[in-house]
Amino acid sequence: MGYRNELPEGTSAKLEVLLKETKDTEVLRLVQTIYLRAKHGFLPKQIAQITGYSVGTVYNLHSLYLKEGDHIFDLAGSPGGRNAAYMNSLDETAFLSPFIEVGDAGGILEVRSIHKAHCAKLGKNIPLSTTYRLLHRH
Repeated sequence: MGYRNELPEGTSAKLEVLLKETKDTEVLRLVQTIYLRAKHGFLPKQIAQITGYSVGTVYNLHSLYLKEGDHIFDLAGSPGGRNAAYMNSLDETAFLSPFIEVGDAGGILEVRSIHKAHCAKLGKNIPLSTTYRLLHRH
């Protein structure tokens, strides 16, 4: 059984270029999902086995591509990331800079003292693990 709606003319050629240029593995999987249909006429079950998506996700991606085109490959506005962060990356770097200077000068740094300063900076008590994650990021 084939597809009800055909993909736009030239889709496979356009996606071949994207496959070669993309460096993001998630975008690569998205492009493959559409490309395998456009170039080879693979069915959703086959595409799901190749890409690791579920069959339902393959159907949804095909439908979304027909509606929105190449915009589905732009993950910049996707959910995820540090949406609930206490400070942005620049503020974190500025906060840690005095501690980094002490450490670079050979001083001993204790996580407890950094954690106390972190709580004071935020104006509330936070879990110690939050400070450890901050240190790990930097």
